[in-house]
Amino acid sequence: MLSATALLQDALLSFIGTFGFALLYQVPRKALWLCAAIGMGGYVLRSLLHQLGLDLDIATFCGALFVGLVGTIPAQRLQLPLVLFAITGIICMVPGIPAFKVLVYFEHGDILGGLGSAIEAGFAVVALVSGIGAARILTDSEWGFE
Repeated sequence: MLSATALLQDALLSFIGTFGFALLYQVPRKALWLCAAIGMGGYVLRSLLHQLGLDLDIATFCGALFVGLVGTIPAQRLQLPLVLFAITGIICMVPGIPAFKVLVYFEHGDILGGLGSAIEAGFAVVALVSGIGAARILTDSEWGFE
């Protein structure tokens, strides 16, 4: 089970990571803190759901859905594109470790291990895209049905 200390650490590190990526992504100053808070919320939700027994891919979908749904509020109020909040918000949930493991397994000649990690990373990416897409369909009536 995730302790309060580990949850606080996850929250802080995801906030910093999202904030840093928002700086690199050149998000306007008025939205930096909001991007970081939304990204932190999505990551903490994903961590909590996974620690409560939900499969990581489903938890990732829920975290991305949260980012997409909550990101629409400041996007509309600040007259900024939703993509600023969506992309910066999901960056901490990108499956970097499984993607790196693919390279390591292939380098060591473990093709099955590499394929397993590639599939794991692929499912996580699909969960992220599906969560953001579902949020967009739910909040923008014209987007999904043009």
